[in-house]
Amino acid sequence: NPRLFEKAVQSLLLSGDTDKVKDGLSNVLFWGFYRMAIRDNRVNRFRSDVSKDQLRGAVNLLRHIEGNGIKEIADLKLPQFSMMPFVSKVRMFLNPESHVVLDNKLAKLSSISTFFGDLKKSATETTIRITKANTTFYERWCRFCVLASGCINPNRYVAVDVERAIFELVDCGRASEAAAMVDALSRRFDL
Repeated sequence: NPRLFEKAVQSLLLSGDTDKVKDGLSNVLFWGFYRMAIRDNRVNRFRSDVSKDQLRGAVNLLRHIEGNGIKEIADLKLPQFSMMPFVSKVRMFLNPESHVVLDNKLAKLSSISTFFGDLKKSATETTIRITKANTTFYERWCRFCVLASGCINPNRYVAVDVERAIFELVDCGRASEAAAMVDALSRRFDL
């Protein structure tokens, strides 16, 4: 059950305890690299490289984060958490009702979707940088997902469910359908 997992990771991230926050961030990495052979290496490297000072900074920020928080999370300089995909994963776990993930799979829509066309990623980059423009786009993407979840069934679905559905369409080779749907809904929402 994704909700139980989200709540468990959220509880770790908001615990106020550096060891639990370290475990929560490790879970974010594990989940983010779940289908990749590098998963265990990335998690282990984070656990060995992260400092107590970085974890104390995370404890202070995560319990009091406001707004999209993307730049603030990135400014912690946590190992493995410097680009949009994993920083947005942390933000999503803090509040999946209003914040979602913006990862490299979704960035593929930037070449075929008017809405995603505002995402700034060069053809040579392998990930999404945290820039002012991309942070602004992230806020708009979150807003889109919140509005779309409200149209489906607000008692059952939240923003991250919409993001995951669109991710799944892209992942299974139906990116053009995902782009058409996002573009149509973004016009409806006046985004």
